[in-house]
Amino acid sequence: MSFDGSFTHAMVQELSQNLTTGRVSKINQPYDNEVVLTIRTNGHNYPILLSANPTYARIQVTQIPYVNPPVPTNFTMILRKYLQGAIVKDITQAANDRVVHLHFTSRNELGDQQELLLIIEIMARHSNVILVDSASGKILDAIKHVGSDQNRYRLLLPGAQYITPPKQDLDNPFDGPRADLAQTLRDFPN
Repeated sequence: MSFDGSFTHAMVQELSQNLTTGRVSKINQPYDNEVVLTIRTNGHNYPILLSANPTYARIQVTQIPYVNPPVPTNFTMILRKYLQGAIVKDITQAANDRVVHLHFTSRNELGDQQELLLIIEIMARHSNVILVDSASGKILDAIKHVGSDQNRYRLLLPGAQYITPPKQDLDNPFDGPRADLAQTLRDFPN
């Protein structure tokens, strides 16, 4: 099944029910374009695969045991620095697009509370996993760095301002007058 906006909506709803108020206990990067966050909630560990693979980009709960490299990557170390022990506040989707936002609350080096956003963009070869400081909107790091020579619309580099991907001219069936129809179709018995 393709990871379109409707499927992403269903995935976000399921993840939100299971993971909200959970705490990040482990962060690993078994492959160049994939990160596994283990989130502990309600006495259960949920390994969440965040993939920016050009062919198989996705977000999902996984049970496959991954072998981690002996030396963690820089992106893994940044995620561990900011997200180790962080609490999942919310999981949202950007306007029925293939962009998932994981909202975290964490403590910085001084013990002050900070809001962080882990953004998973599921867009084939343009897929990415990006860590953003919610207060400033600055990118802390991304699994794939994209400079101005690769993309004139936006930079995906540490320190750059996060800009959302270009909007598509599509209707959101889960918002506005079509939301009633979408809810009716969801409640319709099989």
